[in-house]
Amino acid sequence: MLKEIFAIGNYPNLPLTNTQSFGEKVLTVLKAYGFIFLFLLAIAPLAYLADYCVTHLFHHPSIAKQGIDAFHRLIHKVGYTIAILYICLIGPILEETIFRLPLSFKRLHIAISIAVAIFLFSSPLPLVKFLSVHVGVAYMLLIRIGVSATICFVIFKLLPAEINLSPNRKKAFIILSIMMFGLMHIFNYAPLQWQMIWIYPIYVLPQLGMGVALSYVRFKNGFIWGIALHCLINSVATLLTSIPQPVAKVQHTHVYQKPAAKN
Repeated sequence: MLKEIFAIGNYPNLPLTNTQSFGEKVLTVLKAYGFIFLFLLAIAPLAYLADYCVTHLFHHPSIAKQGIDAFHRLIHKVGYTIAILYICLIGPILEETIFRLPLSFKRLHIAISIAVAIFLFSSPLPLVKFLSVHVGVAYMLLIRIGVSATICFVIFKLLPAEINLSPNRKKAFIILSIMMFGLMHIFNYAPLQWQMIWIYPIYVLPQLGMGVALSYVRFKNGFIWGIALHCLINSVATLLTSIPQPVAKVQHTHVYQKPAAKN
């Protein structure tokens, strides 16, 4: 399986067959998750060294801690239930639609991917925030959906009905998708320390490894199974991040005080 995972150029030629049983597809997902786990173990020393350099050599706040703080800020802002729903279900669906759906190299899937990306990444734009204040969040949401749907329709009409790419271009497209997926997660560590922006790619190495495994499962099992793996990864990571840290016990020592002298 490892040989198949690292042969990115062969992904489009993986035998996606409907004869695979449900159990076989589940096993593929679990093996891909195992690959991610081993990858995380392999890069753990590098991640620790990077954060050590940030805090002790360059004297900046810990970037790793900023990522955990951003997670807790999200929970505080929208509530635990909505945050978990977004991280473990909605987020994976949106991200897989943007980065893995167009790997079918079909014009409809590419058009949908671009439209969803525009919808998702338009939130921070000043114009969107301005209109949200003046027309309300609900109307702004409808406007964004309408604009994205229009863009989807236009791109679908502009793209050729048959998109024929050479094997090398397909491989480049897959690698670009993996890289963009990984680098997008730099914003998980907001607010960014722009003086240290060059070191952030080390912090998203886990997402780059995820991108490889998710792309493999997307071609091997199908698009829905890639979403399932993504949901599994995020759910386990969220569970581990949500575990409260143990509070160090403070030992109280009794200091002997010499009694005051009597007059």
